[in-house]
Amino acid sequence: MVGVAVLSTLPLPLLPLQILYINLVTDVFPAFALAMGEGEPDILRRPPRDPREPILGRRQWTVIVLQSLALTAGTFGALAASRLGLDLDARSTTTVTFLTLGFAQIWHVFNMRDPRSDALRNEVTRNPWVWGTVLLCAVLLAAPPYLPPMAEVMELAAPSQAMWTIILGMSVGPLIATQAVTLAAAAARSRR
Repeated sequence: MVGVAVLSTLPLPLLPLQILYINLVTDVFPAFALAMGEGEPDILRRPPRDPREPILGRRQWTVIVLQSLALTAGTFGALAASRLGLDLDARSTTTVTFLTLGFAQIWHVFNMRDPRSDALRNEVTRNPWVWGTVLLCAVLLAAPPYLPPMAEVMELAAPSQAMWTIILGMSVGPLIATQAVTLAAAAARSRR
């Protein structure tokens, strides 16, 4: 996202400290929660993976690229909506971008399900650690704009209701898009 902004001569959508904070909050805790999950019930009955097969094959790289594009599109959509739609100043626009990307990454934990599992009832949604992590991360992400010392250091503004509408709408968009693609791909596989 930052690379696209620099190449297109847009202002930086996020500042370095904001990126570090998002990485700390949205990467560490969800990873621990997913590690605490039970996994698939038939995992030990599956044949082993061919040792010559790469860890990340074409299918996995395709999923990574598509999910990255969805997260980037949602974040840039929030940037455009806040700057062009609401005509916010630079600090408020950065706040919307920061929170949109952060919340999109929190919701992204629900994309970590097995593509063959049900979209609503699966190993991720049944994991109580995931729900605790989502709550913890949401609080840790939403707090800095409202805490004056942190807001000053991270250059954030307290979001208005209109800003929160953009943040929540654009952050859940990538999850919906990714789940729709996953369901469509599963339906296509089942027709074969």
